[in-house]
Amino acid sequence: MFAYLKGTLVEVESQQKIVVDVQGVGYLITVPTSLISKLPPRGNEIKVYVYLGVRQDGMELYGFLSREDKLMFEKLISVSGIGPKAAISIMSALTSTQLALAIATGDVKTLSTAPGVGKKTSQRIILELKEKIEKEALDTLNVSVELPAEQGMEKEAVQALMALGYQTIEARQAVIHVKDQAQDTAELVRLALKALDKR
Repeated sequence: MFAYLKGTLVEVESQQKIVVDVQGVGYLITVPTSLISKLPPRGNEIKVYVYLGVRQDGMELYGFLSREDKLMFEKLISVSGIGPKAAISIMSALTSTQLALAIATGDVKTLSTAPGVGKKTSQRIILELKEKIEKEALDTLNVSVELPAEQGMEKEAVQALMALGYQTIEARQAVIHVKDQAQDTAELVRLALKALDKR
């Protein structure tokens, strides 16, 4: 229903609630706690990518400052047993890049650092989301740009970028562009994201 809201930031009600005024209507939005420090001063214009959660007892808006964060949130809530509130809690503890990298590399330990996420939940997140990412890669095998030997950290970096919402071809192009500058997967993902941001 909603893609994003663009208006004036009028209130930061708590660590996870903000109010955005859009043409005289105030929208109460739940956000990750990590987003609060990135907000502009009250009274400034803000663009928030939102997801409308519908429950039996009402509706709630969940907001993010980037399209990639919203896509990661949507991936998390697609996992069985992970609802919007749990996904927000996870994204309050880990950035989308950290999540994507943990999922792509099967890093249960990192995922388990999020509040309320145990080993079994972490394994379920990795299993369900890694399969989706790999399916996306298989569906686009005919793209013109491929890594000659997409193994090891290059493959993990491409999967991490795809988990952030990037298309396979642009993820591969970015990885190819910076792969000689990186010593490990995390650095490769960071460099590839910088390259994508410059486009």
